[in-house]
Amino acid sequence: MKKKYNFTRDWISGFTQSDGSFVVSFLKQKKGVPIRPQPVFNLTQSIVELEMFKALHKQLGIGKIYTNRKNVVFVVKSIDEIVDILLPLFDKHPVKGGKFSAYTIFKEVSLMIKEKKHLTIEGTLQILNLAYFMNKDTSLRNEESFKLLHQILNLNTNISNSNLINSVHTQKMNEPLTLEFVRGLIDGDGSFNISFATTRKRIVANFTVVMEISSISILNQLVEFFKCGTVYKLPSAAVAQRVSSTIYR
Repeated sequence: MKKKYNFTRDWISGFTQSDGSFVVSFLKQKKGVPIRPQPVFNLTQSIVELEMFKALHKQLGIGKIYTNRKNVVFVVKSIDEIVDILLPLFDKHPVKGGKFSAYTIFKEVSLMIKEKKHLTIEGTLQILNLAYFMNKDTSLRNEESFKLLHQILNLNTNISNSNLINSVHTQKMNEPLTLEFVRGLIDGDGSFNISFATTRKRIVANFTVVMEISSISILNQLVEFFKCGTVYKLPSAAVAQRVSSTIYR
């Protein structure tokens, strides 16, 4: 029997909080302005979720699906699809934490491109300064690559990335979590498992949500939502919220 999926708008927002990204790429081109900014929205999951991604793709009616041996990726690059479909969705059902900051920049750049401001050196420079250091916790971009793009535009810069990051004022999202947002969040980054400790004959049931460090505020909200669990930092640039129950044999 084919599985039925229930993709509400809040679920999509929660799933994006876990496994989505708002990115602005900068592509070299030979004609016109030598750098072309490209807003890109991605959702990524294990290849086992291919059927779910196909169903989501069909419901939204935008973007494309790409696969490799391990992953499935849903990608939206069309500026019309971004402006007409994605921006209204995330304006009404926003992501939170650091991802909301990235979305704010993504939205502003998308609207600038829709208005064709990227077709001038001045507009492209404004987008570059605005968006190059978004997603700072996960991006590999640095000052050298930023200055290289300025050189391609035949410009000089002494702007530091801290100034660029702070150039956009973003509001703090404090709205309480909805059940559908949490369901999407868990579908993306949640796990349920049973661990066995032979030394003390323990069986431990675990529920864990792992997210990037910029989303620690969402994990704290999850603790409030469930009225249980603990948030702690991992050795990598991530944090986890865990609920455990121990059974002794």
